Amino acid sequence: MTQETQEDLPDPDATVLEWIAWGERMLRALPEDGSREARSFLAEVLSDPMAPWTRWDTPLTAEQSALYKGWIRRRSKREPFHLVTGSIPFMGRSFRIGPGVLVPRPETEILLVSVQQTLGSEKPSSILDLGCGSGVLVVSLLATFPEAVGVAVDRWPSPLSWTLKNAIMNGVGDRLRRICGDWTEMIGARGMFDLVVSNPPYVPTNTIPSLSPEVRLFDPREALDGGVDGLDFYRRLLPVLPGLLKPGGVAAVEIGGDQGSFFHGPSGCVPGCDGPWVVRDVGGQERVVLWKKG
Repeated sequence: MTQETQEDLPDPDATVLEWIAWGERMLRALPEDGSREARSFLAEVLSDPMAPWTRWDTPLTAEQSALYKGWIRRRSKREPFHLVTGSIPFMGRSFRIGPGVLVPRPETEILLVSVQQTLGSEKPSSILDLGCGSGVLVVSLLATFPEAVGVAVDRWPSPLSWTLKNAIMNGVGDRLRRICGDWTEMIGARGMFDLVVSNPPYVPTNTIPSLSPEVRLFDPREALDGGVDGLDFYRRLLPVLPGLLKPGGVAAVEIGGDQGSFFHGPSGCVPGCDGPWVVRDVGGQERVVLWKKG
């Protein structure tokens, strides 16, 4: 029996509604809402969020049906939705993503909201993003602060490539500099930045095998693995953070939901900086830590 027969594919002239029904069957084993995702994929194919409800009797073209089939099959193998479509919304903007970068999470938006609340009326002129990934942090900040320049740092070329694509797409490419390498070697402690942000790897090494397939199989391990207890990055950053910040500068990092105790104790204090202030996400988990240099 061929795969086509097993999947019970719709007829070549099948309508939106018939393709969605096929997509729902293909995704019924997902722990998430496969029906919702089947509709969302169809809306993406037609570039129309209302298509599943308003164009239900419209036949797909051969090109559209081929794209939909391919996306549904990829998602049925647990590839994340936004990695399949190649784009993701973040802070009201669109970002391109692909292999080699962490799929941005909605809770990371809390970091940017917390930064803006901490800054108040202050407007940073220099921004550093450590471990930039797809660039959602630095690009969003450059779009918010049109007078600022940004530096995106990553140890791998692929994230820097995606960051540049997203910077250009969001109109801030001319204000972004990229650095490939270890940030402690490339930047040092020069007091250059009004704002330092990072969503670093913070998953404990032995926890990674228990993560969902969407994360374990498709997010780069180097973007996840934070060492034995997930805190390796923070132990490297905090001692040199005062040297990275200008007076009055702000630093903000995302943390794992069970890592707040590390920052509440003496280990979370940064010489010469006020804080730390720990912010919870909508689920009540401690998610963002901030400091401000005196």
